Amino acid sequence: WGVAALLAGLPYYFSGTLGVIDSFFHAMSGITTTGFSFIPASRTPYSLALWQALTQWLGGLGFIIFILVLVPTTGKLNQLYTAEGRTEQMTPNIRHTSIIFIKLYLLISAIGVALYIMVGLDLFDSLCYMMAAIATGGFSIYPDSVGGFSSLPVQIVTIIQMLLGSTNFILIYRLIKGNFKAFYKDSETKTMFALIATATILITLSHLSSHTYGSDVFITLRHALFQVISVMSSTGFTSTDINMWSPFCYHILIIVMFCGGGICSTAGGIKLYNIYLLLKSVWWEGQTIFLPKNSVNVKKVQHDGRNIELSYTEIRPIIMYIIAYLLIFVVSATIILVFCNDIQVAYALSASAIGNIGVGPEYINVGAPAVVKLVMILEFWIGRIGVWPILLVVVYE
Repeated sequence: WGVAALLAGLPYYFSGTLGVIDSFFHAMSGITTTGFSFIPASRTPYSLALWQALTQWLGGLGFIIFILVLVPTTGKLNQLYTAEGRTEQMTPNIRHTSIIFIKLYLLISAIGVALYIMVGLDLFDSLCYMMAAIATGGFSIYPDSVGGFSSLPVQIVTIIQMLLGSTNFILIYRLIKGNFKAFYKDSETKTMFALIATATILITLSHLSSHTYGSDVFITLRHALFQVISVMSSTGFTSTDINMWSPFCYHILIIVMFCGGGICSTAGGIKLYNIYLLLKSVWWEGQTIFLPKNSVNVKKVQHDGRNIELSYTEIRPIIMYIIAYLLIFVVSATIILVFCNDIQVAYALSASAIGNIGVGPEYINVGAPAVVKLVMILEFWIGRIGVWPILLVVVYE
């Protein structure tokens, strides 16, 4: 991933658009589908606009998925597959699973381009926005992101694309194969829609009480829903200027940032399945307190069409993963805080960076300190491939 970012940054550097560190920052932001950009959208040349969209599209699926289809079959394929934070597969064969991932990704991408063309975008815009939306990246070729179109159909298509990108691809595959039960009964699916509904309602009520968009319920709900899905999917598109939103709404968005999307998806964050298991673990532990001493509390979750029985040994790594994720977030925010002297800015940037969101205060730009940029580059990387691969490099002896 580091080498890929260096190579992906060369067009920005040789075009004279960005310096060395900024080119690496922009490239890593692209291939990790984060979406922080140092290039003003109003001045982005067609070549660079297409290049940054392409880097997000390739990074969304993951470079290793493409490699797994090409390399000879070895006993190391499983290690390569999990090196990008993937913990599930559609079939027992890693190569077959990778091929299915690529076919599914291409199918969803083709549908995305067709939908954008149907709602009035030209082919170039359709390609760029499809790549950014399905990869949940968020690079925009216009200054006002999706909001610049002022088009409800474009926003609806973008919402569909972001939802597809942030949904576990294994569940989408089961749905295409006709297994509807595996999709709508899955704990990850239920968590996703519960999170979207709760956050959207809270933000909508807050806007209505403060009259951010007047008393227009539809407009308020429309912007709230779009931004919640955009942040949950780690895309970072905007339909309105969220800098005018209240601290309460911004706080809700940061919580949604941490949750993220599905496990085998292009989205970042802690992942919805892990969040679900964390909440269930709290519930199970609460039950244990009131149960008789020798009673057995069976821990089951519905996932991928199966009732999975979990033990403490299987739950513990997930809890440790969440703790490590939050520790990295706090340490990074603390380093950023040293330079920006604003705790809200520091925490928003750190949450957005490790969650691969790309939405944050205007503090981060070409003039930001190099240390802040390097810290965020590391967070992009950690957030995209998962915490464990990085920690294994640190503790490996």
